[in-house]
Amino acid sequence: MTAQLPPRHLLVIAPQCPDLGMLPGLEDVARSLHSTLLDRWTGGCAQPPPGVATLLSGPSIRQTQIEDAVRGAARRAGEAGAVLVLAFVGHGTLPGEVPKLFLMAGDSRQDEPTTVVNVGDLLSQVLDTRGVQEVIALVDTCHAGAAVPNIADLGAGIREGATRLTLLMAVGPTETTYGLDFTRGLLHVLEAGVPGAGEFLSAETLRDAVNESADTGARLVQMDGDPFGRLRWVARNVRHARDGGPVLGPAGEEELAWALEPFDAEALPGPVHCAADLEKLREALRGPRSGGAGSEVEVTCALRTVDGLIDACHTIRLLRSWPGAPLTSERIRRAAWSAWPAAAAAGSLPDTDGSDLLRDCVELLRLRAPRAGGSRTAPIAAFVAALAEEDGLKPDCPDLAAWAGAGNAVVELNDAFAALEQQAGSSRLRLVVSLHAALADDWPETLVAWLLDRGEQVAHREFACAPSRAGVEAQLMGVLKWASTEARRVGAALRRVEIAAPTALLTRWRPEEAGPQVLLGVGYDVVLRWSERLCPPDHLSWINEHARMQLATMAAEPGCRAPVDWLDQDDTCRPAELNERLRKGAYGRAVALGHRPEHLDQVMPSLLAYAPIVLWPEGAEDLPPDSRTSVDRYWNRLPGEFSAAYRDSWKVRPGQSGAADGRAHLARLRSVWHDTEWLDFCDWFEACTTDGENTV
Repeated sequence: MTAQLPPRHLLVIAPQCPDLGMLPGLEDVARSLHSTLLDRWTGGCAQPPPGVATLLSGPSIRQTQIEDAVRGAARRAGEAGAVLVLAFVGHGTLPGEVPKLFLMAGDSRQDEPTTVVNVGDLLSQVLDTRGVQEVIALVDTCHAGAAVPNIADLGAGIREGATRLTLLMAVGPTETTYGLDFTRGLLHVLEAGVPGAGEFLSAETLRDAVNESADTGARLVQMDGDPFGRLRWVARNVRHARDGGPVLGPAGEEELAWALEPFDAEALPGPVHCAADLEKLREALRGPRSGGAGSEVEVTCALRTVDGLIDACHTIRLLRSWPGAPLTSERIRRAAWSAWPAAAAAGSLPDTDGSDLLRDCVELLRLRAPRAGGSRTAPIAAFVAALAEEDGLKPDCPDLAAWAGAGNAVVELNDAFAALEQQAGSSRLRLVVSLHAALADDWPETLVAWLLDRGEQVAHREFACAPSRAGVEAQLMGVLKWASTEARRVGAALRRVEIAAPTALLTRWRPEEAGPQVLLGVGYDVVLRWSERLCPPDHLSWINEHARMQLATMAAEPGCRAPVDWLDQDDTCRPAELNERLRKGAYGRAVALGHRPEHLDQVMPSLLAYAPIVLWPEGAEDLPPDSRTSVDRYWNRLPGEFSAAYRDSWKVRPGQSGAADGRAHLARLRSVWHDTEWLDFCDWFEACTTDGENTV
């Protein structure tokens, strides 16, 4: 039956409206809702085609952008014969006594009705679009109940009312709502599932479950004018998938088949369809054996595999009712990287998404991660700890403690948390050295340095230097000596150095190779930044906020490939045309060059302004495919992994090749990296400069 269901398309609209005040956490909630609805075992919506945005969130989302996006989504859903799932989250208003919901966009004004989004009218247009199988609308705004379209008028439309609507709303038309409680409650229900509700969750079931879990007053309106409408559902029930769906992934099935090969299949319980079947299989292996039973060694191996799969099931159960923030595919990948970096670097981690990714990662970490004589549960404990650390959870969290106790992994979980704490301590300090005093892209006469502890300034100093490469590099050693002394005073080690420089210096200087005796990059991870972002001139005042939006978009991207747009020779040979494409948003992610243009200095200013991260080859040769593959594999560990790759390349003797993990290919690349940490520092620097403080 599932295979015959129509496809489901998605569009989540969550604008901030500065005129009414920013809604705390809106972007995070919107991203979680978006990823949950895209999860094949939860929302069941299809991945969008390339270039189509299905999440519009933040203060930059305009009224016309929202209206165009909804109409475009309706058109594509109609062409595909799909169900269209729409979500509207944000500020909602009523114009006087008129019972119509107006969604406030980034450019909306409360006293200007032409600047707002009429949700009911938009829904009417979508419902009247030929080919759209059904419209499922989730509305979390004040006065959400006023989003109901004029159903009577639909009978006079193109489709003559032969359409279906499911409209779940946070509150009634005259009520207000706070804290995005409806969407948060909906996410909780979708992530946890509903016991006994079957494979699919109806709108009524969801409404009741959300109202019970979040203490909200959600409302439901449904219309069914399609006599040929098929199964009606809002989401899949993950509780059903957990309790009655396929429990084993590819790794689990392969390991179990290998372990049971020596045994008579007739003497063992049937196929594994749920966790309870694994328990029965374990009991059968432990009981009296007959017929084609294996040897003691084979029984021990089989029990070890079954025990591992039971541990995996318990772990998946913990993660599907996770006590922290909602889990996403991106978070799962990061945790898997942390728990088993060698497999990630070799491209051996799963390339699935959503619930499949969760299951496959857990199976691999429990069954196949190398242990070298260590604990079998250590890798999966490291995975759980990495997720918990992101949410501020501790080993004594009741859910974590219960999981560790059931899986005999209490010490392993404590060890994993201790390792994360030690890692955090070694990376808490950052030394920022800025060359922004340089004139006309030449070498500066002053270096400005800040030592930061978890983003907070603990020391600041200016250093005079000769305006040359030799002068800057010589004084850089003096800066490091000063910073190391200050680091000892705060009781932490300094391992990261961030160099902010003008465009021309970024393209021709390798600061990690500075140092008359030991190269700077031997003992430190060196990250390049663009000094223009510290206090942008008026014509670049937009660049840091633009970078934040791009980073948020990149972080929300599904899939295993790095969120990078690769540019070839045709893209860069005409700088003016490239700049125009950048202005129009052609490249909305990180940007990487597959070659080094002769006029790199002309291209780089535009790339640095429009992209938060820029990569380019060090040499004149075109970048080999292996380097691009390594960017995909190591993306979650960049930019630090570039420094490790450079260190590896310095150790390789002529004629030797690098390690087989692919990291050596990263050494061919240069990068300028602007993450949220750097953008936060830029905001602080600009504020201090504007206020005339002496801290800079």
